[in-house]
Amino acid sequence: MGDSLPTAIKMEERNEVLRHGRSFLGQPRGIGVLSFMQLCNSFANYGMSAVLIYYLYTGAPSGLGFSKADAAQLISLYTGMIALTGIVGSYVCDRVLGCKKSLYVSRVFSLIGFTCLSLPLGVAGYAAAMACLAVGPMFGGRCQDALLGKFYDENDNRRDSAYTITYVISNIGAAAPILSGIIAASLGYHSAFMACAVLTLASLILYSLTYKPFFGTIGTLPDDPLPADKKRSFIFKLAIVLVVSIAALAILFVSGTLTIPSFANFVSTASIIIPIAYLTYIYRSRKTTKTEKRKLLALTPAFFCNAITLLIWTQTISILAIFYEEKVDRVIFGMEISAASFQSLPAILAIFIGSLLTILWTKLGKKQPIGTTKMGIGTVLWGLGAVIIAMLYILFPGNTKVNALWIVLFYFVLMLGEGFTCPVGYSITSVASPKAFITQMMTIWGMSMSTGAAFNTLAVNFYHKGSEVPFFLTIGGIVIACGVLLTIFGNKLGRIMGLGQESETEAR
Repeated sequence: MGDSLPTAIKMEERNEVLRHGRSFLGQPRGIGVLSFMQLCNSFANYGMSAVLIYYLYTGAPSGLGFSKADAAQLISLYTGMIALTGIVGSYVCDRVLGCKKSLYVSRVFSLIGFTCLSLPLGVAGYAAAMACLAVGPMFGGRCQDALLGKFYDENDNRRDSAYTITYVISNIGAAAPILSGIIAASLGYHSAFMACAVLTLASLILYSLTYKPFFGTIGTLPDDPLPADKKRSFIFKLAIVLVVSIAALAILFVSGTLTIPSFANFVSTASIIIPIAYLTYIYRSRKTTKTEKRKLLALTPAFFCNAITLLIWTQTISILAIFYEEKVDRVIFGMEISAASFQSLPAILAIFIGSLLTILWTKLGKKQPIGTTKMGIGTVLWGLGAVIIAMLYILFPGNTKVNALWIVLFYFVLMLGEGFTCPVGYSITSVASPKAFITQMMTIWGMSMSTGAAFNTLAVNFYHKGSEVPFFLTIGGIVIACGVLLTIFGNKLGRIMGLGQESETEAR
């Protein structure tokens, strides 16, 4: 007992040294490891997603031979399940495993999943792979985002830059579809999935080697640990629920009682409601102090703004996808490019803009805008994107073709907005989260986009052919107005959350 206190003090002193390190782009070395893991994870997931649907509906022996409709539904179902299991994983991280162990366990499940896909095991191999890839988040959730935040104090102005670095690296993974497509075409789908497994393994090896020297005890303990006896009971119950749920779903699907479309609709609806309900639960929890409740209330406007940006983004893959096909002059240097090619612009611009913003925030240091103000500015830029589209319908009526450079401008404005909102959103959430719910709050913030999907579902009811100008002007106006309000009150809300160089009390 006498030796434990000095040891704990030494460990905390070691952690402080690690936190103040600047050997990776001005950030701690642990951020470099997490960035590499993010790069590998992004490449693996983008790479798998790019060819999975083709693998599902391609006939044997190359693929599994599902119908295209069933393949598309299976992809949607997998995406929805990841969102829901991530909530459980964030709870497990906060209460059972802690960030460091959660990250390791979740990546191990990913490795097993990609490995199953890389082997010619047929439908059974696919089912096992999807189970592992869905169960992985059940042990981790947003643990990597939470672990990154633990390297910084509330007033450390490097935090926004760190999250922007991982945002840029994640978008670099957008190159994975090109690479996995080439591998699949030349060597087969299983080889493409094997590349995903190799990348995941590489990230796990680096993490294992740097687990102690680069991270110390940062993120080792759960933020709100369960007692030892309840921890064992929880793990046992979780295993039972998992097995029973898989068995029940299998029986319902085989009997025809439950169909893929109906289950996908249920998952989508749950993804809309759960973030709001969970946020309410955390606010009302006895573990959330009065100060933390004030921080949560201050975070809510940013949460709402992040959600409504989906009103703009969803249009780029629905209404605007038709716009690119019908109204854009796609002949460049004498060659006609496909309408789908425009979908690659966001990732390219995100890397460029994210890199510039990382340099800018690092350069400005203490002079950079507070996180909530950045969220407000970014939201305004998202709204301007919708205004640009409305303007194009006015400037180029009827069958008049639109120069492709306008689409580049549109995406530049959108990605500049995302550069302000996406990484900064996770950064301010890491500060505003109650201590007992840090990882769970990261998951809730990530699911704000599913809440935004509900807004979009309502909005599309007002869209009709020929009503594009009022439709996009209305959406753009609402988003801009919300962004302006958040910008105006950004400093005040940020101080309540504990952002900036002084606490709210000191500011008074």
